[in-house]
Amino acid sequence: MIRSLYSGITGLKGFQTAMDVVGNNIANVNTPGFKGSRVSFQTTFYQMLRPAKIPYGSMGGVNPLQVGLGLNVGSIDKVMTQGAFQSTGKKTDLAIQGDGFFILTDGQNRYYTRAGGFDLDENGDLVQPSSGLKVLGWAAKWDSVKKKYYVDTNLPIEPLRITKDMTLAAKKTSKASFSGNLKSDVGFRGFEITLRDDDDNSYDVKVIFKRSGDISDSTDPFNENQRYTFEVYVNGSTTPDATGHVVLDKFGEVVDAQFDTGGTDREFDVTGGTTTGATLVITNTGQFKFYEADDPANFVVPDYTHPTYRTAVTTYDSLGNPYQVYFEFIKLGYVDDQHKNVWIWKAYIPSGEEISYGVDSSNPDVADAIGGAINFDEAGRIKDYGAITGSTTADLNWNDDHAIKYIKFSGADNGDGQVGITLNMNNVTQFTGNFSAIVDSQDGYPAGVLDSFAINEKGELIGTFTNGVTTTLGKVALATFRNPAGLYDVGKSLYVESENSGMAEIGVAGENGKGSLIPGALEMSNVDLAEEFTKMIIAQRGFQANARVVTTSDQILNELVNIKR
Repeated sequence: MIRSLYSGITGLKGFQTAMDVVGNNIANVNTPGFKGSRVSFQTTFYQMLRPAKIPYGSMGGVNPLQVGLGLNVGSIDKVMTQGAFQSTGKKTDLAIQGDGFFILTDGQNRYYTRAGGFDLDENGDLVQPSSGLKVLGWAAKWDSVKKKYYVDTNLPIEPLRITKDMTLAAKKTSKASFSGNLKSDVGFRGFEITLRDDDDNSYDVKVIFKRSGDISDSTDPFNENQRYTFEVYVNGSTTPDATGHVVLDKFGEVVDAQFDTGGTDREFDVTGGTTTGATLVITNTGQFKFYEADDPANFVVPDYTHPTYRTAVTTYDSLGNPYQVYFEFIKLGYVDDQHKNVWIWKAYIPSGEEISYGVDSSNPDVADAIGGAINFDEAGRIKDYGAITGSTTADLNWNDDHAIKYIKFSGADNGDGQVGITLNMNNVTQFTGNFSAIVDSQDGYPAGVLDSFAINEKGELIGTFTNGVTTTLGKVALATFRNPAGLYDVGKSLYVESENSGMAEIGVAGENGKGSLIPGALEMSNVDLAEEFTKMIIAQRGFQANARVVTTSDQILNELVNIKR
């Protein structure tokens, strides 16, 4: 009877412990980052009443005779399953999806938690507001040479601090990239016109325009006045019957026009002198058109699109002084069989800074270069680069020896000296359609102060400065353990290492088995109330049954005492 009494008592103790664990789980059903526990029982030792015997002779074997002496609590295990997520909208709240713990410190010791309800204190430190413990990670360092913040995850972790007085120094522009389209169908479109002489003979006249491939024909290819040549073919002739040229201003109006061969000044007799009354005339003022001398109502205004396109970008010197740099592109067209779709370009600054052209920073000033050139292939992609060299007065030349991809200019009086920019035009195309070429990126910016910040799923603290620049100001560190259930729970949703948890393996969210972060959310408790209520009923019944064992054993002992009466 004594054995059953003590066995019942061990049962009462065991199920009381189970109720304690269930009660703690239910109490923390709404605690962020809480991980529930479970109780596992095991038997205590057994008293041997008779040992086992082996079979002998005609007798079979005998099993041992043992009486158990109750139960023990074998373990109380942490259940480290994922909890549900609750959106809070607070940018400093973080939830871990997957494995890992946030790392906190009081300056001496490290603590680990899944509860990511953080905030900034008066000093700008990212902390757990309920305890004041600081969140650890990698703070960004300032590179005075490259003028930017960088994060080195090979360094030891430290408290993360975000303050409104953080500044970002100005950065000199060193690179600029282009994208978009240069309209291929610019300049003049050819046309046909029919003329009749006095004998009512008809003459089909075809006019074809060309932009001179020899840029030395024009005093300055970047001039707003653009020069074209034209050829006139009569009744399907294979060689030009007349040639001429026209110069238009930026508004598309005639500056100069005349026949150079086959005609006289502005008139060309398409009959070749065999009869009269079929003369083609060109205008030399106002709108450029071709018309029949005897019938001015019979005219054609050639379709014309000015071949010049401009785009601009704001660049900066190392002090943050802005410079609006304009890029002007002009279609030159056919130069030779290797350069069939050539555009020339130049850069200028309205404030007057002189610009020099180079191949790169090691060859920044090509002698006599006044601009660059790009040649497109038949697919509308850039095939190669060149240079425009010489004097703007007469002898400009296409130069294949220098691929101009670099410009340099001196800063203003309050600037810091030279600004050199490497240009990337590889993404510019030449198709029909609209002009859309732009400088889509440049790497310079003025000075700025921190305006706002956010944390992304990698744990990166992304700061946005008043100059529009965003940069990483730090990274939140995560720790994983080989046996996270072996951590000591020290209260306040905090854990510390134990002899069986393993050492903390510290790294970046989303890498090497560490979970990713969900900004603006908290991981809630993983306690399942339905399961806990079921465990509560089982514990209650187990406690009730063991209590009955104790009372029944007591009654039997009482009967034994009453025998002597």
